[in-house]
Amino acid sequence: MRAAALALVLALVAMCGAACGETRRPIGEECLRGEDCLSGVCSSRTCVAAPPLVSGAGGAPPDETARIPVVDAGPADAPNEGG
Repeated sequence: MRAAALALVLALVAMCGAACGETRRPIGEECLRGEDCLSGVCSSRTCVAAPPLVSGAGGAPPDETARIPVVDAGPADAPNEGG
């Protein structure tokens, strides 16, 4: 009786340990979505490595200048000469 209870407890502990393990697959394994792979990339139903990051490609972006409209001084903005 005690042996059966102990075996049951050990089986439950083993099942809990297996449930907490990593379920994603390594590179080369079959997958359906990117979440299925450790790399996060699923291509043609196979886990593949993530694409490399490209740095410095294309040169620097052009400098941006502020586009503030120029307002001409009209009669209301002209200084009073006669008083």
